[in-house]
Amino acid sequence: MKDVIVKAGALAVLGLFLAAAGWAQQTAPTLNQPKPGQAPKGGAKAPVVTKAENEAYKAIYNARAGDPAHVVELGEAFVVKYPMSVYIGPVYAMLTSGYLKTDQTDKMIDAGNKALAIDPDNVDVLPILAWAIPRRVNGNSPDLQKAQGYAHHALEIIATLEKPKDMSDDDFTKSKNEMIGMSHDGLGVADMKTGKYDDAIVELTQAIQLSDEPDPVDNYLLGMADENTSHFTDAIANFTKCAANGPMQSQCKGLIDEAKKKSQNSLEAPK
Repeated sequence: MKDVIVKAGALAVLGLFLAAAGWAQQTAPTLNQPKPGQAPKGGAKAPVVTKAENEAYKAIYNARAGDPAHVVELGEAFVVKYPMSVYIGPVYAMLTSGYLKTDQTDKMIDAGNKALAIDPDNVDVLPILAWAIPRRVNGNSPDLQKAQGYAHHALEIIATLEKPKDMSDDDFTKSKNEMIGMSHDGLGVADMKTGKYDDAIVELTQAIQLSDEPDPVDNYLLGMADENTSHFTDAIANFTKCAANGPMQSQCKGLIDEAKKKSQNSLEAPK
């Protein structure tokens, strides 16, 4: 049931302080995909599908934790051959993950929007779009508000999720935490792009705390929010973590010195 997403590529945090940054490693497990022969959410109890259609969906379902390029290949073939299938929504959801893993950002967002048009409560897709969209649009984009809506809706749904019978308690908790973390991450980036630095600190801190492998870019963003609110000690700590690894190492090393100089010439804000 668990689908590990490795976000890799060169999606930039556009319009923010970042010139270029890679996708961070994160997990976003699938909890919403029906098994082959099982009705998708909102579907009939016994969906009418051909044997070939069911086998095609089964192949994608079984491949979802493997090679993402293969998932994309199978998924794209499925939507061409079975555009009216009862499984078309879940397939678009798995394509969303596959496109994310293979660094096809535009296709990822397109597939995610198609999945949500069919099932607005698809908890496998909501956190991904909530995370990705704010990193690629500016603070004036209407898509930013849409992404914030995805994040809030994801958090509402995740709070009511029931554990799948074939998933351990530990895996279920980890899966939920990663989804929650991605949602808070998206909200934090949106807050940064709209100058709401205090709110960004709250959201990005939660995202980092919930992730098994925090994104160094988040430490960079959190450091910027800290610096803009005169929390220089926290800014130095986050820039130091950012400088340890990831695409922002050199920039964060310079920001450490900058934050130290500001701390000597300005008052530290109380927490």
